Parts: sequence; C-alpha cells; structure tokens
Amino acid sequence: MLTLRNLSKTYDNGVQALKAISLDIEPGLFGLLGPNGAGKSTLMRTIATLQQASHGQISFDNKDVIQNPNVLRSCLGYLPQEFGVYPKVSCYDLLDHIALLKGVVDHKARKAQIEQLLHQTNLYDVRKKDVSSYSGGMRQRFGIAQALLGSPRLIIVDEPTAGLDPQERNRFHNLLCEISENVIVILSTHIVEDVSQLCPNMAILINGEVRLQGKPAHLIQEIDGTIWSKLLPRNQTEQYKNKYNVISERLVVGQTQILVQSEFQPEIGFELVSANLEDVYFATLKKFEQGAKNVR
Repeated sequence: MLTLRNLSKTYDNGVQALKAISLDIEPGLFGLLGPNGAGKSTLMRTIATLQQASHGQISFDNKDVIQNPNVLRSCLGYLPQEFGVYPKVSCYDLLDHIALLKGVVDHKARKAQIEQLLHQTNLYDVRKKDVSSYSGGMRQRFGIAQALLGSPRLIIVDEPTAGLDPQERNRFHNLLCEISENVIVILSTHIVEDVSQLCPNMAILINGEVRLQGKPAHLIQEIDGTIWSKLLPRNQTEQYKNKYNVISERLVVGQTQILVQSEFQPEIGFELVSANLEDVYFATLKKFEQGAKNVR
C-alpha cells in the first residue's frame, strides 16, 4: 500500500504545484488523470523521491518514505515522461548497466531477467541496436523494460502512451495489465481512454489538487442520466454555453455536438446519452473552472 497524506510541494519561485494531496493506492493499476500543467509529473517525481515534498507524508508498506527514501528506491521502477539515453550504447548493454545499478549483481540472473524483458517488450530482435536510434514507440518500450528491472513493487509511468501509434499503444496497455497483477502501477496521463480501459481505481488532479477519486465505473454511474447531447450550427455554440452547463464540444460533420450536464432535459432537441469516463473528466474540469470564476 502506498499512502499519501496532505502532500504539498511549493517551488522556490512561490508556485504551489501540489496542494494537500491524500491518496491510498493499493496493488493494481491506478490512474492519475489531469490536464497538462495539473501537477501530475510533480507528484510522480515527489513520490519517486526525486524531489522533496514541502509538507506531508509518504509511506510505503507502513514505512516512512520521507525520512528514509531508500525504503522506496530499493523497490521502485520509474518511467518518466521524457528520458535521455547514452549515445552509441546498445539496448542490451544499457539494460545490463541499469540492472547492475539496481543491484542485480548475479550475471546469470541479470542475463535471464534482461532477456525475459526484451521478449516481453518486443525488443529482442533489436537488442544490439543503439537505443538512441530507436523510434518513439521502441524507446518507450525500452523505458518500461528498464523500469521493470529488479522486480520492483511500485512502478510509476508518466504519460507513457503519448506519441505512440495505435498498435504500440495496445501492446503497451497489455504489458501494463500483465505487470500490475501483484504490484502497484501508477499511470499518470491526460488521455482519458487509457484510464478507462486499464484502471480499476483513479483520481483526477487539477491545479495541484485531487478533485475526484474512486472507481471509474462508480464515478460514471454517479453522473449517468444527466448528460444530454445536441448538434448545433457552429455559430450557435457560444449562445448555448452562456445558457447551459456545457461540459464539452466537438465538431461532427461541419456541426458542433455539445454535451450538457443537467438533471432535466435542457430543451427540446436534446437527447439523453450514456455517460462515460470522458464525461466525468470534463464535468470535473467544468466544476473547477466555475469554482475558480466564483473565487475571482
């Protein structure tokens, strides 16, 4: 169990990136959803002990991570949003080097683990190529391979599917599901579909605060029956935004489809649609925006 209590982070320039975050994260896939700039990467870096929290507590298996970071570092796998690699070093040699740094000193055990991960991430055939020459998808697969070295019990992946093609993304999803059976995997992303497909538990982070948390199915159920859809000429969109609680809009064959959250049919022409996790996400964003306007 990973436990966060009142975790806050304020940078030297006065920016408060995290505000009193409290979460209980059990083994399995946990989705951390939020827009760019919400504080997701700051939270991941703080959990990974790459930077110190300003206030609050982090504990892993009831051990204090703030006081003793090595408690977590010894069993952590981390795939950051962006990472560099050594030039002119092959995939195999770089994994071998990282495994040594993680304490996998037995040569046979290290070789067996690396080869298993190369097969698991579909990199075995290109293991002798320089990682710096890899495509974006291949590099992401290398990233998860290095994160899995040393059999970690907590794995953090930050925006792992950004830039991947659909086939690479599906392969990555399957891999995450496989590895999350017995360990904690925190998936930080702004892609709603990733969380919807993979995560039995989640939280939405906006402006450094947890605005909603729970099981996706339960969160969807809470707003089901309140989402209404209508197609409009594009020049009428602003009029409806001023009149109703429009949570999202998209272009559909030259018209604008708006989704309105309301307990009752807003007006004739609106159709009730089944809610999904994207609606939960947009409704949470809209609620935050309205609250911010009221504060001003």
